[in-house]
Formats: sequence, structure tokens, C-alpha cells
Amino acid sequence: MINSLTFLIVILGIATVVLSVFVAVKFRQQAKHLKNGSRKLSQALMWQLVGEACLGLGTLCFAVFAYIGKLPDVPVVIQSAMRLFMFSATSLTTIHLYLTTRRLNK
Repeated sequence: MINSLTFLIVILGIATVVLSVFVAVKFRQQAKHLKNGSRKLSQALMWQLVGEACLGLGTLCFAVFAYIGKLPDVPVVIQSAMRLFMFSATSLTTIHLYLTTRRLNK
């Protein structure tokens, strides 16, 4: 049962990361044709999705390691560095999105 659940998490993780990257690319393409605030918002949303993809990719790595039984072999310092990167990427892109929308409201 746990193996099936972990496999499902891996499949959903792959789909989520691909979707985040796909939509981020679409926002980037869209931003090229926009001006002023709309362009800035589209770019900020693109970066938010890049941060989401980083978090998803990190989670996917942990799921794959768990699925193949190698998670205990990954040193704690590597796991911690991965988590630091994941949370930094998402928090920085969230702050960026917040500051962008705040500037647009002025």
C-alpha cells in the first residue's frame, strides 16, 4: 500500500512540476506582449510558478528517493540543503509577487 501511494506521489509530482514550468513559460511569453503593470504582474506570476516548480521538484526528489528505498542513504546535510533551497525559492518568489502587486496598487 505504501509503495503504491509513494508511486502515485511520484506521478503527481512529475505532473505538477511539468505543469508549473509549462504555465511559467506561458506567462513569460504573454509578458512579452504586455505593457506596464500587466507585464510586471505576468512576470511576477512567472517567477512565482518557477518557485513552485522548485518546491515541487524538491518534493519529487524526496518521493523518488523514498520509492526506491534510498532516502535513508541521503545525508542529512544534503536533505537540509535541499529543503533550504526549496523554501528559499518559494518564499522569495512569494515576496516578489507581493511587492509587485503592492507597487501596482500605488
